Amino acid sequence: MRSAAFSLLTMLFTTFSYTGNAQQETPSSAAIDTSLSDTPALPSWRILVAGETLLLDSVWTDSLWQWSAPCDGPFVTLRFEAKGSYRERLMPCDSPMESDSIRAAEKENGREMNAPLSTDSEGLTRYTINVELDRSQLDSLPNHPLIGSCFPLISEQAFDRWLNAINALTFESDKCRAIGSRQHQSCLTQDQVIELLNLIPSEDRRLAILKGLIPHTNLIQQLPLNDLFHLQVFRTKAEELIR
Repeated sequence: MRSAAFSLLTMLFTTFSYTGNAQQETPSSAAIDTSLSDTPALPSWRILVAGETLLLDSVWTDSLWQWSAPCDGPFVTLRFEAKGSYRERLMPCDSPMESDSIRAAEKENGREMNAPLSTDSEGLTRYTINVELDRSQLDSLPNHPLIGSCFPLISEQAFDRWLNAINALTFESDKCRAIGSRQHQSCLTQDQVIELLNLIPSEDRRLAILKGLIPHTNLIQQLPLNDLFHLQVFRTKAEELIR
């Protein structure tokens, strides 16, 4: 009897010891699995690309960014936004690409096929771009605060056409309507806003124009209001608008 009881106690002690060891190993193995799955994610960048118009608005989450597309002009601006700041880089587009219609016309007319082809069937110059960037390449770009910035900026050519069309109008009221009715798909610089406001002699109307241009002007806070508004009452209201 004593031998049987001793054997039973030995079996129970062995069982409890094995169970305790198993319970100790489980958290250890779970901790190893968790550490392997906790791979830090790369911070996201919002990427905007603009030439004559906005060409791309996307998110960059990988280490390498690649983008190929037609350009609407000889240059594009790459803008990278994150955490309340932005960085920009101006890049040239590649040489004009040949359109199918141009190549077909060249073949029919028997002209020299090696001659440079720079326009499409509508007479517009065509460009293309192929971008490949690593995140480390952004480190060399200057950082600017996102507050107060506006993007994309209107091209000089498009602005000049718009300004000349407004300036050709005879009456001040027509000029005001022409400025106010424009669909603002691009942003203006402070100098461009000054040129527009100087087309309007009346300071009360000039103030109304400024109010409509504020959401579409880059760094509007830097406008020289003392030069634009000589009357204190309108200058004070303008200062309140751009705060």
